[in-house]
Formats: sequence, C-alpha cells, structure tokens
Amino acid sequence: MISIEDKRWQDFYLMDFFRCEKGNQNNMSALSEGSIPLVSARKCDNGYKDFVAPNHKSLFDGGILTLNNDGDGGAGIAYYQPHKMALDSHVTALIPKLELSRFQLLFVAMCITKQRNRFGHGYSLNSNRLRSFKLMLPTAKNGFPDWLFMEEYMRLKERQVLKPTIDKLCKQLINNELLGGG
Repeated sequence: MISIEDKRWQDFYLMDFFRCEKGNQNNMSALSEGSIPLVSARKCDNGYKDFVAPNHKSLFDGGILTLNNDGDGGAGIAYYQPHKMALDSHVTALIPKLELSRFQLLFVAMCITKQRNRFGHGYSLNSNRLRSFKLMLPTAKNGFPDWLFMEEYMRLKERQVLKPTIDKLCKQLINNELLGGG
C-alpha cells in the first residue's frame, strides 16, 4: 500500500459527499434519562454528553459523522457515530450521500478535524460555512477520492492500535490457562 505521504491530495467540497442536518435538542433540562446517546459539541468521549429517552424531536441513524459547530475547544471536531443518537443544536449531522464504510468515515472525520483550528466561539460552523467547507482527500488516478485507500489505511491503523492490547490479552489468557487461574 502507498504511504499517506505519497498519495496525491485534492480539495473537495464537504457537501459533495454529505447532506448536513443541524441537531435539534435545545432544551437540555426537559430531557429525560434513557438509553439514546446525546451528542453535544464536546471535545472528548465522541461528543457523548448523556443518554436520553426518546422525545418528540428527531433522532439520527448511526453510520454518520457528527461535526461540532462551536463549543469550548470542540468546534470543528468530527466524530464517527455508529449508533442511533440525538444531537444537540450545537452539532451538525453529516449524512453520507453515498455508501461509505466505518473506516472511510473515520478517515474523513480525521481530515475534517485536522482543520479545527479554523473555528471557535468567534467563528463557528454555520450552514453558509458548511456549504463552502473544503477538505483535502487522497485521490485516485481518475481524480475522484480514493475511497479504497482510505478504507485500507484506517483498517491498518486500527490493527496497529489494537495489536498490543490483543497480544497482552492473549498472553494473560495463556498464563491463566497454564497456571490454572480463572
């Protein structure tokens, strides 16, 4: 596989690949505790703020990205969201217009987040800025985004990150078996 440094990169409009929908949970005190993740403009924990019960407002399906519009240090951060969720009004759902895998979405989230220093309380993401938002993506020879490269790159990164943990767990299991532990 070609390294990320050797790939050709090109600007693309975010709106070419995603439909944007602003979150709608704006009265936090009216929410009841439940099992649905509430994503807010946080800079940690994948944006999860709480778990809430369904209410009369829209929920968003998993398999999308969320983008923090503003927030204290969180503006411009994109997260991959695997599960159905509620979004507060400081977050925008980026709903793919084409079928993208978890790995491809994670790559795009990384590319968006790399630009987060452009945004903050004084310069938040709004619908006009989202329409003109460009991100750099690796390109294939045909000039389109190289979705296959993004998939393979993130799969490799996941294996590299998980390998030490898996090795450690395997050693513990083997030691427990040999020593008669539980």
